[in-house]
Amino acid sequence: MAANSEAVSNLITLSETRTPVDAAGVADLALRAAELNKTIRDRATHPNHRKTLRKFVGPEVAGLLGLKVETLYRRLDRHPELPQGLTANPRRREFALEEVYTLRQAFELPAKRLPGQPGLVLSICNFKGGVAKTTTAAHLAQYLVMHGYRVLLVDLDAQASLTQLFGILPHTEVGDDETVRSFLEGPHFQGRPNPNWTADLRPIVQRTHWFNLDLIPSNLGVYGAEFAIAARLRDEEGFAFHRPLAEGLAPLRADYDVIILDTAPSLSFMNSNAMFAADGLLITLPPAMIDLQSSSLFFDLVAELMEAFNRTEAEPKVYEFASVLLTRVRNESNHAQITKWIRQFFPQETCANVMVQSSALEKVGPELLTLYEVADYDGDRRTLGRAIDAMNGAHGEIEGLLRHALIAQAKRAGLSEPAPVVVDADA
Repeated sequence: MAANSEAVSNLITLSETRTPVDAAGVADLALRAAELNKTIRDRATHPNHRKTLRKFVGPEVAGLLGLKVETLYRRLDRHPELPQGLTANPRRREFALEEVYTLRQAFELPAKRLPGQPGLVLSICNFKGGVAKTTTAAHLAQYLVMHGYRVLLVDLDAQASLTQLFGILPHTEVGDDETVRSFLEGPHFQGRPNPNWTADLRPIVQRTHWFNLDLIPSNLGVYGAEFAIAARLRDEEGFAFHRPLAEGLAPLRADYDVIILDTAPSLSFMNSNAMFAADGLLITLPPAMIDLQSSSLFFDLVAELMEAFNRTEAEPKVYEFASVLLTRVRNESNHAQITKWIRQFFPQETCANVMVQSSALEKVGPELLTLYEVADYDGDRRTLGRAIDAMNGAHGEIEGLLRHALIAQAKRAGLSEPAPVVVDADA
């Protein structure tokens, strides 16, 4: 009872000390929030203020290459010119991700797409927030890179959570001309030449601490692209509002196997561009009533967008796939019931695997880590292992969708599938 009385007293005292907040007060809150984010980033990336990636141990590397660990070590013993890994124990070796990719090439594992074949664009989408779009985008990209893909992540959300997850402070370390904004403004903006416009988006691509995983970052200024596209729609005769992003990404398809778009939780010109640029859609959907109810509106709006595309395009817009990934799934009866309903009404579209709501993900969040980046885990490793297993299951299924789409596109383009590589008998 005394504790409750003290809490009430504290609330009364707090309410008495509060004062009205003007624009300067809100600006001060923004400065303090930015300083807090910087403190968290610097703490998580000490001492260089940049993220670094852990090493991959032998059994992990063998799994990524489709080998038994004994087979991997025998091959390395026969080929001392290949990366041998750093270790004090020859039976426990650690490899950088770049070395894993070198081994993949040395063992002649198949390329992810055929020569001359453009990469795929995947939009992670849902017009509702809090549905794990950014978490899915980051983890899926890292999973694909570990399995030999070259991936580009594009942060299209002005909140820039994906950018921050890669250890970059969006509002102090990313300029507006380093995001998609300048490109979307066009070569002439507001009646004047745009000095920051480039012919495509290549100049703003940044490397990350993950080998073969690049990023186009975001910041708050990306929100201004909405007004820029609206102005171009008003001022430029024949301007197709949905096309700029696809045109900017088109040359980059030659550089990457997969381009992943992390979209904002809104219906916007930016998301319309993402929908048009995409070859496939991955809709993240938690099994909760409020999220399920909003999904109907989402599908209605996407259908309307596609009809708008088709009115001006020579060919109708068709996605290679539009799949639903259940996210933030908990072991609760209501989640189980809603999951059952979703699978009943979307039997072909819903992924068999789900992304679980894990305490492991929450635990590593303050360190700006994904599950795939964890080296030392302060908790039960079994919890981490179960979370990673669930991630791998979901991402492996999505990789299958991407691979099938790449094969389908290659066949339509008249490209032939390469002969399968025969793995050594000791694999």
